Amino acid sequence: MTPTPVTPAVVEPGVVLDADEAADLARLLDLVEDWLLHADDDARADLAGFLDGSGNGHLAAAGLATLLGHNATTLHRRLRKATTR
Repeated sequence: MTPTPVTPAVVEPGVVLDADEAADLARLLDLVEDWLLHADDDARADLAGFLDGSGNGHLAAAGLATLLGHNATTLHRRLRKATTR
């Protein structure tokens, strides 16, 4: 059996934030998520209309709030891990 050559992993360039910038971003994500979850029906309808490119605006608006929450949580967790080492 001939061994398969190993190719080095391609590393995509990234963006590095310092801890204060990452904390600010996490707080902003939290704030926008909170606003979306507490917005009135008219605001949610406006957002759904804005996101309605494929006819699923209300679903996209709900998904956006969920995505913001997950990303904020992940960023907060990574910040805690990075700053408690």
